[in-house]
Amino acid sequence: MSDQDPYEQPPLGGGTALPRSTDHPPAPRHIAPAGSSRPGPRPRLTDPDDGFDDEYPDDDYVDDEYVELRPPASRRRRGVTVLLAVLVVMAVAVAASVVWVQHQLDPPGAPGPVRTVVIPRGSTSSDIGTLLAREGVISSASAWTWYLRIKGGGPFEAGTYRLQDHSSIADVIHTLAAGPAPIVERSFTLPEGLTVAETLARLADPKLGLGFDVSTMQELLKGGQIRWTGQPADQPSSEGILFPETYRVSAKADEKAVLLMLVAQLDKVMTELDVASAQPRFNLTPYEVLITASLIEEETKVDAERPMVARVIYNRLKQGIHLGVDATSRYEAVLAGRSRDDVDFTSDSPYNTRRFAGLPPTPIASPGRASIDAALHPADGPWTYYVLKDAEGHHVFTDSNQEFLQAKERCRQAGLGCG
Repeated sequence: MSDQDPYEQPPLGGGTALPRSTDHPPAPRHIAPAGSSRPGPRPRLTDPDDGFDDEYPDDDYVDDEYVELRPPASRRRRGVTVLLAVLVVMAVAVAASVVWVQHQLDPPGAPGPVRTVVIPRGSTSSDIGTLLAREGVISSASAWTWYLRIKGGGPFEAGTYRLQDHSSIADVIHTLAAGPAPIVERSFTLPEGLTVAETLARLADPKLGLGFDVSTMQELLKGGQIRWTGQPADQPSSEGILFPETYRVSAKADEKAVLLMLVAQLDKVMTELDVASAQPRFNLTPYEVLITASLIEEETKVDAERPMVARVIYNRLKQGIHLGVDATSRYEAVLAGRSRDDVDFTSDSPYNTRRFAGLPPTPIASPGRASIDAALHPADGPWTYYVLKDAEGHHVFTDSNQEFLQAKERCRQAGLGCG
């Protein structure tokens, strides 16, 4: 019996069972699967005093399976890789942003050519940034605004500055802070067809002209200090002698210097166009050529028709026909203080060329070179009438009174303002 296993069950059918040994057999070991890092299940706890299993509910015990809290190594490696990639992308983006901002503040390469930039009066710092970006001096108006907010600068004085294209914002601010460059020259333009009063108003305009004093210029003209060589000695009017053109003058030029320059330019143009030849050809003095040119200037818009209008005027003068130029009556309305369109064709004014034959006593505006040239070089033709044909300024030219009346009626029906 000694060789019998104490745990061997008695044979079926009888026999006496041996008492169970009080010695506990060794606890069975759970072997983890090969290649696994997880340990096997932990053994149940037993009471060493009574030799029996403790009768606690299963819920009070830790599950035999081991809970792994750390992710697998492969997953950890993937997480690190993704994190590094994100950090690299962020670093590249930050570096690119820094480079972009730097290029906005200070473009790469050397600055470009120098240009003249005029900052108008009343310009805000934001307005200046927009102007500089549009002119190509700086790269970005937004960068300009942020730079001023962070670094400070301004306000800046209006005026003329010499700045280089593609400059750094810091360099531009330094130049602007020093103030505008001193004005060496000023320019202005006098359009054709202005009266003397309109010319003086233009010169007095600080933006379109030179900011001159109107009273000073009027006194110079009335005092006889500004006269044209072709002007009759007994003619006090300065109408027509201030030649229309674009001029550049010294910043120090005053009213007298500028008015003398306008008259000198008229004399130069008249000489170039050979005004002296008008006397033997048309029996006209230089002053009468100027009057004729002023009528042409006011009556035409199409350059090709100026010599034709000149021919109509000369044909009428030769035939003793009243000129009937409506522009002279409009000029008379202005002299009388009325609207230019408030004409009086019954007026006894010498500017009423419907009532009085011959040329008016003075020019009615300042003619340009094209009108003076037309007066000195009229077209060939028998015409004694012209009537406005369309809104673009074209005319019908004829020597037939019947055709003239028909053309005039068409002009009225078209609403072109034919009287």
